[in-house]
Amino acid sequence: MPASVSASAPDFVEFHRRDELGVLVVRWPRPVSPLELQQSYTAALAAARPTRTRFWLVDLRHRGPASEDDTQWVLSEFVPQAFKQLKGRVYWAFLVPAAQLSPEEQQTGSPMVMHDMAHVRLFGTEEGALHWLAGRQHHDSA
Repeated sequence: MPASVSASAPDFVEFHRRDELGVLVVRWPRPVSPLELQQSYTAALAAARPTRTRFWLVDLRHRGPASEDDTQWVLSEFVPQAFKQLKGRVYWAFLVPAAQLSPEEQQTGSPMVMHDMAHVRLFGTEEGALHWLAGRQHHDSA
C-alpha cells in the first residue's frame, strides 16, 4: 500500500511513497502555473529527503505542458539541488501521454537526460516506468 506524503504537499500536487519499491510517486491532478511547478518540485524534494528517495515516478499527464523556461529550471537548478540533498544521482521516470512516444518507447522509455547528477526517461506506461526504476535501483546498488 502506498504511503501518502501530504503533510507539506500543496493542493495542486500529490505524493505517495511506494516503500515496497523505493519510489516516490509525484502526480498533478490539474495543470499548474510555472510558480506552482517550482513549488511542486520543491515540496517533492522535501518529501523525498527524510528517506533519501532518489527514484521518482513523475506523472506529467495532467500537469499541462511545461515551457522551455520550466524545463530549463528543472534541469539546471532543481536537478543539482536534488543531487546534493539526496546525496546521489536521481532517477526520474516521467509519465507522458502515450501518443507522444513510439510504441517501443512507451515501454522502454525515451532518454531525456543522462549525466552524473540525473538519469531521466519519458514513458507512456506506469509499468514500463516502474520496471526501468527497479532496474536502475539494482544497477545503482551493484
